[in-house]
Amino acid sequence: MDDVELDSKDKQILYQLDVNARQPISVIAKKVRLSREVTGYRIKNLEKNGVIQGYYAAIDIAKLGYLYCRIFMRCQPISPQQEKEIIDYGLNHPSIGWITAGHGRWNISFVAYVKDLAEFEKVYDDLRFSLGKYFHEHYVSMAFKIYQFKHNYLFGTKDYTQAVLGNPGNIKLDGKDLTILKLLAKDARTSVVRMASELKLAPNAVKNRIKHLVGKEVIIGFRPTINLALLGYEHHKIFLKFKNLTRKIRQHVISYLHFRPNVIYITKAFGISDLEFEVVTKGRNELYEFMQVFLSNFADFVTDYESILYYREFVNYLP
Repeated sequence: MDDVELDSKDKQILYQLDVNARQPISVIAKKVRLSREVTGYRIKNLEKNGVIQGYYAAIDIAKLGYLYCRIFMRCQPISPQQEKEIIDYGLNHPSIGWITAGHGRWNISFVAYVKDLAEFEKVYDDLRFSLGKYFHEHYVSMAFKIYQFKHNYLFGTKDYTQAVLGNPGNIKLDGKDLTILKLLAKDARTSVVRMASELKLAPNAVKNRIKHLVGKEVIIGFRPTINLALLGYEHHKIFLKFKNLTRKIRQHVISYLHFRPNVIYITKAFGISDLEFEVVTKGRNELYEFMQVFLSNFADFVTDYESILYYREFVNYLP
């Protein structure tokens, strides 16, 4: 299948959706200087051709008292059907909210949202006992902070604002707030009227609850799911190992990565790596060039790195 080409107006619309996917079409239209009808048509076309695969609310479950625990798997040689079985298991598990499949040392990874290590032990046992026959190697890690960035490489923008997952808290929500979060996690553009009808609340009450969830940084953004492969891009995750690491050096690396337009995530974690980031490139050559420049800047500190090419990713911020 040929790559989809976006014109400048499509890119401007996608950028506005990436900034806030709940913006009314009329507001987006004004910002991109198109009519409401043309803007709506372009959004529908982006959805129809698969560039936009949906919309989601990015929820910081750490604010609700959860941890981000991860299991990276290197599988035995498996068939597409077996890979589907592994992914489907994760999708149906009540504690797993993030699944990736890729090429590299780690074929499959899971992120479990758990309250404590005892809860994670259960998830870990579930995976080992149900999928252990596919494991060749695996490791367990915990993410402390996940920094999210805009797709500047795609839009031609220089918007280096960030959203951060992993800010601890213990905010208590009632059943209606949780329902709102679940609806927005599945479709960030769900209308207030629809949510109000389902919750049996007045529309203004729903608006106020969403505003409260945003104000408390439980919701850190509303974004589209963009099919990067359809646009000719590859999504890579890089695991970095350092020598003589200090807080100052790590912050210097994070600051450098923050302002690279192709970087979409940076993760502070413990496990096999000292720091992780995700970068989007037009093929392996562009990744090689990116890493050569990066390593030339940090040759005194980086001892090794490895990469994974992600070709499938499933994210549910509130499973």
